Amino acid sequence: MRNSNTNNWRSTALIAGAILTAGVVTTTSTTDVHADNSQNNAQVSNDQVTYDQVRATADQQLAQLQSANDSKEAQQATANEQSNAADLAQTNAQIDQLKASHAALEQEQAGAIAQAQASTAASIEAQTSAANAEYQQQINTQQQNEATQRAANDQQYAQAVSQAAENQQAVADIDAQYQKALSDAANTQTSQAQAAANDYNSAVAKENDTYQGKLSAQQATNAENIKNAEASLASATANANKPYEVATTNDVAVTGRVAKPQTDVKVPAYVTKYGIHLEVRGYNGAIPVSDYTYPEFANTYYGEYPDSTVITNKAAESTPHDISEMPLNFQPGLLSYDAKNDHSEKVSADGLTADQVQVLRALALSWENGFRNNVFQNYREFYNVVNKNDGFVNVAPVDLVSTDFTDNIANQVVANRTKYNIDNNNHTVISSGMPAEATYTSVINDATKNLKKNLTSEFNGKSVYTDVNENLTTTQAGTPTLLNYAINLYNSMQGMYYGELVNPTHIGGHAVNLLCAGVRTVGIGFQKLTDEMTAKNESGVSDRKNPSYAVTFDHVGFNIDHDANLTKEIQNRNVWGTSTVDAQLNTIKTAQYHVNKVPGTKTVTPTATDVQKATASEQQKLADVKAQAQQSLDALASAHQSSLNKLAQQYKDAKAQVKANYDVAVTKAASVRDAKIANIKKAENVKLDAKINELVPSVDPQIKQLQDQHQAVIAHGDAVLAELKAENKAAYNKLAEQFNVQLAAIQRRENAKRANEVRLANNTVVLPSAVKVANDGNIDTVAFPTASNPLQAETTGRVQTVSAPSIVKTATQTPIAVAPVVTTVNHAAENTVKSNESSAPVVTQTTAVAATTNNGTQTSVASTADNKATKADNSEKSVVKAGTVAKKQTPAKKSESSQKVDQSSMSIVDLAATALLGTLGITYSSKKRHN
Repeated sequence: MRNSNTNNWRSTALIAGAILTAGVVTTTSTTDVHADNSQNNAQVSNDQVTYDQVRATADQQLAQLQSANDSKEAQQATANEQSNAADLAQTNAQIDQLKASHAALEQEQAGAIAQAQASTAASIEAQTSAANAEYQQQINTQQQNEATQRAANDQQYAQAVSQAAENQQAVADIDAQYQKALSDAANTQTSQAQAAANDYNSAVAKENDTYQGKLSAQQATNAENIKNAEASLASATANANKPYEVATTNDVAVTGRVAKPQTDVKVPAYVTKYGIHLEVRGYNGAIPVSDYTYPEFANTYYGEYPDSTVITNKAAESTPHDISEMPLNFQPGLLSYDAKNDHSEKVSADGLTADQVQVLRALALSWENGFRNNVFQNYREFYNVVNKNDGFVNVAPVDLVSTDFTDNIANQVVANRTKYNIDNNNHTVISSGMPAEATYTSVINDATKNLKKNLTSEFNGKSVYTDVNENLTTTQAGTPTLLNYAINLYNSMQGMYYGELVNPTHIGGHAVNLLCAGVRTVGIGFQKLTDEMTAKNESGVSDRKNPSYAVTFDHVGFNIDHDANLTKEIQNRNVWGTSTVDAQLNTIKTAQYHVNKVPGTKTVTPTATDVQKATASEQQKLADVKAQAQQSLDALASAHQSSLNKLAQQYKDAKAQVKANYDVAVTKAASVRDAKIANIKKAENVKLDAKINELVPSVDPQIKQLQDQHQAVIAHGDAVLAELKAENKAAYNKLAEQFNVQLAAIQRRENAKRANEVRLANNTVVLPSAVKVANDGNIDTVAFPTASNPLQAETTGRVQTVSAPSIVKTATQTPIAVAPVVTTVNHAAENTVKSNESSAPVVTQTTAVAATTNNGTQTSVASTADNKATKADNSEKSVVKAGTVAKKQTPAKKSESSQKVDQSSMSIVDLAATALLGTLGITYSSKKRHN
């Protein structure tokens, strides 16, 4: 069981080891991720009280003025609301009165309106009746004309009959002669017709005999052809219906077993009582589970105990049996280890082989990418907090890669750590006991110097930031197998990453380092720990019979001008080396899921569609034969039917034309009648509408006028309030400017008084005033809070410039001016760390600040926490991310010539002061303590 007061991975974490280098060097500050960091502001003189008193008076008076302004504006707004409401009520009352008057007028004129409507209806009815009468008269006239014509016809017929009767005899004689001629002609016609009929019948009979002979012969031929075609089709159909064998290849999906992380873990009471000890800013002791936004993250802390020994409810589905069953996506939750069901390869007493290290590198890379992607997809609030100043808010990160480039970095870091005997509780930094050229930042700078140079040249005019950081954890094994190491590394990383996501305002350094979207690569190193290292109480190693390893994660990347598109374009370039873990990851992925191709055969029974396709040619032949046989017979019937159809169509067309003419006439008459009636109604309705409008005028224009007047009242109130706000703002700004002038004068006076003072331990040395102190004379303007209410003005964090002391040299020396240290006053964040308190190993980080050299240029200086952080090379130009606070600065290294002192011209006191200053290194720093 792991030592209860240590955490094997929480030894140190590095954020501001991220040496952020820009093409145009500027100086800001950086954030320290360690929870136990504390800052000591630079000590100021007693005369500073005057400045503070004036500043307090300024805050109080400005707050009072702001309160008075808010009160006046609120009163004006209330007055506007009351005025608007009263005017709206009056306007609505007037509109209601207009509508009531209009309704009353309508009621009063109801009789006149009804009379007008009745008059209109009567007029329409009268005119419609007149039109109908006219139409009926036209019909009657037409019928009368037809009757008259029929009478005339009847009279003419009667006259003709009478005339015929009168001439009946003559007609009878002529008719007798006509009948005889007809009889003679009929006899002749009958004789000739009989002869012609005989000839016709004889010819028809002969033609019929000839036709019948040809028809019989053709029918026999057709029958034979159809018989043969049907036999061929039947044979083809029978063959097409026979089942047959075909070769096949079947896809068989194979899904391997993958362990599922367990989130609902149970632990003994003593473990729960000990609590969660993670290095998260704001917590010096145990972190309450109730502080976690997602309680399942809290349980990942128990992954620091090797082999999941403290989990009392181990789930079988969360226990891998081989490396191939390790999850790759890194969801929150822990894995359990069962030595009896461990089928992985053994690890020798000498430790992990190179191939086994690559397997663990592949898994760790997959887990880091899984964490970044899962947080972005499902816990976006944490990701956005980390990247809020980097241009990657709501922009998905690019996956990290592990390549030959990063393997070389990792291997060199491990070699340097081994050479200088750095244990698993310390980072690869100067404060751990190694020279600057051996630190991880130096190794990375050497590896990326050409790429950095090219990017700086390519993006001339833009800031090129270098994102570099290091995370550190430990892996061990009670059973010497690769699976045991992998499970312990997985659980340790769960706590190192998910465990530090307490809530969006409390995120641990390791999680911040990994969620930084600017990093693109990670070098994962495995340093074998010596017996001396593992014997330390703080090592966190519980089983020393098998080798244990310090695992380093050195992340590298560049951020181009905080522009996500430019940064991603660089990240996707082929400049990061060749992957060295693809083969290992593919082996695990294939074991977890792959598809096998299995050869075989199958019997195919033809479907109706298959038979149809196979016999299509024979079916077409049979159809063609039948069509040819019928074609000659169809030709005669077709011609006869064509004639009949032609006559029928002509008769049909004539009837249709008669019907069409009738329909046109009826439609036209109806249209004329309807048009006349419609015109009458339209004209009368227009007269009715005019009459009603004359009796009851519309009130809509008056309502519109009242509504416009109400809107004018509202606009006037808004203008008055806006003018009041502008006057209040001007008064506030004027008072703030007065205080700024007064505070600036006080600050210049204080700077002049302190120019010749040097702090030596607990004493103050006043140097000769004849020597001029380097001072740029620039005084920062105090930024007073512009709060919307007095409470906000009182609680807003105040930022001020504290001038560091200048070191005064003799006339033969060049004075060095130390850059101002910017500090943030935040009483709520003052936490005290007890050195004797039992807690897990802490996380170290490095912050980047800026110092001023003799020539006035600025270089990046890494502020180092005691034994737990990194100092960057002073020659490394850097731009530090905005929104953070500088904690420590170191003057640039002086040349040998500038360090020489003409001692002959100095007094004994001066010599003592000079020696003491040299002993102290002329530093002005803030100390921070780590547990």
